[in-house]
Amino acid sequence: MDTTPHPSAKPLSADPSALLAQGDERWAQRSPNWRERELAMPWPQDLLEQFTQRMSGHGLCVSRALMVCDRRYALHQLVHAHSLADDTLRLVAVQLFRRYEARQSGIPLLH
Repeated sequence: MDTTPHPSAKPLSADPSALLAQGDERWAQRSPNWRERELAMPWPQDLLEQFTQRMSGHGLCVSRALMVCDRRYALHQLVHAHSLADDTLRLVAVQLFRRYEARQSGIPLLH
């Protein structure tokens, strides 16, 4: 089995904007059938609920529908949450981002 990376494969970055750009490149290369299947982000409901409630506690309304269907929106919300002075919210945002990063890389989470 050949383990050399695909020529168009780029290493994934932990930087959200770089990761988003790489995801967009991957999405654009996919056939239209597969593009539609990548729109939904399978966030764990309990984490997404906790995230939206904590953001609401800071006076910020987060759309669950957009978190599921719009990668750019979701990443912007995670970055915004990470910048707030709320350690619990920051932890939840990091957990959600790790799930996103694992999905983009194709590497399953261990926990």
